[in-house]
Amino acid sequence: MRCSIVRATAISSDPRRALLAASPRGLDLIGRARRAASLICCAALVGGCRPPSLPHDESVALDAGFIEVHVERPPAPAPPHPAVISLLGEREALLDAGFAVVTFRVHWEMLRGVPPALPAPAPGPAPTHGVGVWLLASPSPRTVGQRYFGLVAAQVKAVRRVLDHLSASPLVDAARIGIAGSSTNGFAALEATAADPRIRAAVAVAACGDYHRFLELSSLAMRGAPLELDPDYSRELRGREPAAHPERLVHAAVLMVNGTADVAVPPACPRQTAAVLQQAYADAGAPDAFRLVLVDDASHTQLGPRAREESLAWFGYWLAPRFSMTRNQADSVQPPAGQPVC
Repeated sequence: MRCSIVRATAISSDPRRALLAASPRGLDLIGRARRAASLICCAALVGGCRPPSLPHDESVALDAGFIEVHVERPPAPAPPHPAVISLLGEREALLDAGFAVVTFRVHWEMLRGVPPALPAPAPGPAPTHGVGVWLLASPSPRTVGQRYFGLVAAQVKAVRRVLDHLSASPLVDAARIGIAGSSTNGFAALEATAADPRIRAAVAVAACGDYHRFLELSSLAMRGAPLELDPDYSRELRGREPAAHPERLVHAAVLMVNGTADVAVPPACPRQTAAVLQQAYADAGAPDAFRLVLVDDASHTQLGPRAREESLAWFGYWLAPRFSMTRNQADSVQPPAGQPVC
């Protein structure tokens, strides 16, 4: 199986501006408009009236403080900026590349009976009772991972509330929003992208879109033993898992980064997800908008440097402002080089 690469067409939030910029007369008109705007601004300053300025950062509380959102924008150029909801913990590299960085915190402690999410431990030995470990542990194989995927669903819901805010923020270009996450947040990034077309590009690290295969093969769940879930629970997962509904993702450019030595999310899981998504993106006429990168001999926690490199290239291409390019100029920009899916 291979990842075919095709050239992307120009992306424009305002097609009229792109068409105008493509002609010599259009460039002259744009130049005159910019000079006129500069003169107006100078006149306002001389008169003691300063143009309104936007804050460098933005912090808001949503839903009575249940969700705190922070938007940090780069010093240049002027907003609105393409934005990345970063669940990877990356800031500096994205800011340096010209992206607004969006982070958020959910105050789970405000909900009685729902503990805050815990950091993922290294895969450990099999439990002495029940099945699964960490948040995937369950007294019965029929409900293995139920609590875990409940937290993923809650994270997806929070992401959509964050998107509500970003859609109205003057700092953010609402047509160029991406999301990136790893492990649990990687699952959430994929599911949120499938649930909300406002996300235009996504990076999921050490995650996959086939929840059933993940539960069957993961060292944190069934460890390869047969999976026999409760019918209602299985039906709920089928209704949510991206691999079961690949058509929900094709509005966005999706990159997956996984390790061949990952026992928590074994490579068979992302390979199966990739097989389904590649076909869906090909059917949608955008085969280059999906990619799986498998990093040889990398475990669940060893993907950081490669994921950082790949995600910056991915967002830099798919969220880059190309409204001022002509069609020929845009076609000359190549998407990030891909590795074949094994």
